[in-house]
Amino acid sequence: MIVRFFCLLTMLILGFAAPLRAQSLQAIPDSLYSGLEYLLTVPKGNADIAPEQLSEIIAFVASTAPDTSMSMQDRDKASGGFHAFTLRGDLKRVADYVYNPDIPVYVTMPSSVREQEWLDPATGQALKLLPQALEKGSTFLVRGSERETITPDANTGGYYAYQQDRAVTVFQGPTGPVLVSVGCQEKPSDIGRKGCVVGDDANWNYLYSDETGLTKTGLGWVDSYMYDAHSILVFVTDTKAGIVHVGSFKWLNAGWAKVNMVKQMHIINGIKRFASDFKAVLESPRLPKAQDLATLHRELEADSAENLRQRVAPYLAALLQSGDSEVSSAPFKKLLASGEYLQNMGQKEMVKVVLKEFLKQRLGRQSLIQVAQVGQQATPQP
Repeated sequence: MIVRFFCLLTMLILGFAAPLRAQSLQAIPDSLYSGLEYLLTVPKGNADIAPEQLSEIIAFVASTAPDTSMSMQDRDKASGGFHAFTLRGDLKRVADYVYNPDIPVYVTMPSSVREQEWLDPATGQALKLLPQALEKGSTFLVRGSERETITPDANTGGYYAYQQDRAVTVFQGPTGPVLVSVGCQEKPSDIGRKGCVVGDDANWNYLYSDETGLTKTGLGWVDSYMYDAHSILVFVTDTKAGIVHVGSFKWLNAGWAKVNMVKQMHIINGIKRFASDFKAVLESPRLPKAQDLATLHRELEADSAENLRQRVAPYLAALLQSGDSEVSSAPFKKLLASGEYLQNMGQKEMVKVVLKEFLKQRLGRQSLIQVAQVGQQATPQP
């Protein structure tokens, strides 16, 4: 097994690192690191936020052209990367959808997050004061711990669940309000399990199994983990221009046998994956009202498991019939064809499928089932 591991490690380094070295990235300014390190102390701290320590970060995010990617220094054993993008509109829309405890996180991060839950429900309730703080122009800070599960990795098919500390803060900046979200995962995740992206990642169709390992051919045996991760998401409003500048700073240490297999471009590509769908959802004029999404989510959660299985069954049947190579292989083909996958789905997972399909339908994307309106049964799309 040792020989097999190092042979595979060499193959991965040659296969992944070589093309990544071909792209030379400019580094973020060294002057930003003191502010970044300060932010990483906030989720576990007890002091109020100190905006004066963030002036250089705010100026950097505000002045960096959208779609700019930059390298960052490693942090301990974790690789780092930065990517910038913009959002049309203001932070009220971000607060109403992204940090609304009545709307699941996967609605605005459909290709990144499978599920998220605050360990203390009071944290979610505290977030309901965020829109009011934005309206008043006051400073706001909430801290808490969350349990999060991510979607399958687009390359390996592995997915992970972990606990992290998070802080969300808003305060006034030089051109409008600033929102910062900081996440710190300092303990290893659960062992990686086999999932798969069905078809184009932009279709948001994912499958999950309880089998440990990675789905990618040759990596099924791997016991992989996210050892630690630190992320900082900075939203800087330009009120006059009607846009929000967004900067994502992320460090990640993940792999197996305590070896970090993550390169800078893996991180940047992951941020781009998140940013593309984040923008697509929040900037869409067809996005349902936040209140309507929250209402549908509540009604689906109150629905019976039997009704939800009837709604989800045609969705899973469509995935099975898709001809996707990952679906046609182990373990997914057997799980789907036998009906075991459907029977083992929990309430939250079934709710997520229906809510995502509703969202896709409303946004004009390809959906596999129709969810005509709240309270109606879903039927296969004609």
